[in-house]
Amino acid sequence: MTELRVRDLFSLSTVLGLMVGTMAFFMHIFANGMDVTNLDESLRVGGMVGISTVVVILSYTSVRYVERSRRLSEVTVNVDPLDRLQMLLHPIEEAATSLPWADESPWTIASHVRRDRGVLTVDLHNLDLKQSKAVVEHIVESRDWLGRIRIVTGRGLHSKSVPKIRPMAIERFRQVSGELNWELLLKQGSLTLRPIGDAPSLTKWLLRFVFLGSPITVAFAFAFRDLAGEGAHTQGMQVGIVLGILLSGLLASYRERQ
Repeated sequence: MTELRVRDLFSLSTVLGLMVGTMAFFMHIFANGMDVTNLDESLRVGGMVGISTVVVILSYTSVRYVERSRRLSEVTVNVDPLDRLQMLLHPIEEAATSLPWADESPWTIASHVRRDRGVLTVDLHNLDLKQSKAVVEHIVESRDWLGRIRIVTGRGLHSKSVPKIRPMAIERFRQVSGELNWELLLKQGSLTLRPIGDAPSLTKWLLRFVFLGSPITVAFAFAFRDLAGEGAHTQGMQVGIVLGILLSGLLASYRERQ
């Protein structure tokens, strides 16, 4: 995972602010019938929209950065989840040696418990239904330290009867996904469990809202005042304040993912 630095927050916010401000500049020109005699007003509108974008993105990413840094500072032992999962599933490897096809198609933690493109992956191919159930239960019991994990189930095309392993895994994870705050994502031949995260406490929500609400609401108020044009500054500012408060509330409600 790439480490995010403070200057990256400013760079990202500035680039996106320039992009959005430029689009607002040209949209204002188009809205006035391509009248280039009023470029100063278009520049002012584009500038206000761009600055508002920078403020919103920088405020949001700053809160996330501070909270993430605090969580990382509280971690005392850093054990690779892949190593931990392989150790946990080592008994499955031993039990799989007794399967009829073990000599030709063995199930090992080295080949079937891995990290694919940064995501923990457990491949259930070459296991029978009993051992697959055991793997699924180990994953359910390890929810407190497992993050995003992908389980390769196959599609059951080689089953002599109806597929059994994939339906079993889907049914079991659906039973516990709500209780364990997991989002179940289904794909052909695999399923992914993605932590939803815990909703913020009221205290944390209020702190986020206060920190985010002030700059975002002020930026929106002035941006919408300019967008409203002459004669509607008050109405535009009121709309900006309402939208700023609503957006701040939504941003303050995001869940922490593992």
